[in-house]
Amino acid sequence: MDIYKIDETKDIEMIVNSFVSEPATEKEWLYFSDAKKRLDFYDTEKQIVTSVVMLANTPIYRNDDGYEYMLVFTAEAIEKMAYDYFGKNGFNKISINHDGSVIEGSAILLESYFVDDNKKAPEKFGVLPKGTWIVSYKVVDKKIWNMIKDKKLRGFSIEVLADLKKLKLKYKNKKNMEKEKNKQKQQFADAVTDQGVNVTFEALEVGQLIYSVAEDGTEVLLEAGTYLINYEGSVYEVVVDENGTITSVNEVTNEPSENEMETEMETEMAAIKRRLEDLESKIAAFTQVKPPVQAKKQTPIVTDSNKERVHFTKIKVKI
Repeated sequence: MDIYKIDETKDIEMIVNSFVSEPATEKEWLYFSDAKKRLDFYDTEKQIVTSVVMLANTPIYRNDDGYEYMLVFTAEAIEKMAYDYFGKNGFNKISINHDGSVIEGSAILLESYFVDDNKKAPEKFGVLPKGTWIVSYKVVDKKIWNMIKDKKLRGFSIEVLADLKKLKLKYKNKKNMEKEKNKQKQQFADAVTDQGVNVTFEALEVGQLIYSVAEDGTEVLLEAGTYLINYEGSVYEVVVDENGTITSVNEVTNEPSENEMETEMETEMAAIKRRLEDLESKIAAFTQVKPPVQAKKQTPIVTDSNKERVHFTKIKVKI
């Protein structure tokens, strides 16, 4: 399926943030009703909802008149889009299910931020990519709030005018893989899947997000699946869920192929043969050498003066 991204180098106009029954991000609202922020309703409701406006670097399914594709918002595109919306005083403007109208004053924006190292997403959402846009609204319109309570409205969906740019995943051939083997980014480590797709991640660990890399450098959350990833000279079996999160990492033991085993056996046999030949050569050389002459046994010699025995090693033997 083709993958496009919002072209952050061109104008991006955000028309409205719509309260919808089926949010494109598939992230439903969190409901806060008291100081403990429990996900439930109480008599003293604060009528506050929090959710994701747009996930950064995450493929979102689209179907335009039968043409199916995936659409990606980079962190830069999301930021540019938000500044455009707020620059037009869109803080308290919303719509309902993209009905074409824009209403103001029914919901008041309380909080807006982009996920980064310091600002995390609510725990219920799990690990979200940096640059993801999260907002909280206080809903003052009782009719809209009742629709939210009844699950008729479940999240956000934006209306945007922007240019699209088609992405191509970056594949590494053997030459490029060897050339870039030791290349590393400042924050992300390079690796490659069994399909040759370049991927990046902060750490090859459970709970981390993993991205594929397009030819223009855009990082896109890797699709759900099981991959073999070559990283730092080892091969790992990596399982990725639908949120681009690593759920399992296991190092794979490389079993030698039949040809590799035959080659290894031939190498070992050749080494053994060389050692035997060397040993046989040494034995042959040893058996051809003339044995040294044995000295004749002689009677120990003593002096006339003190009759002391003279040590045999001090006597020169004549043959």
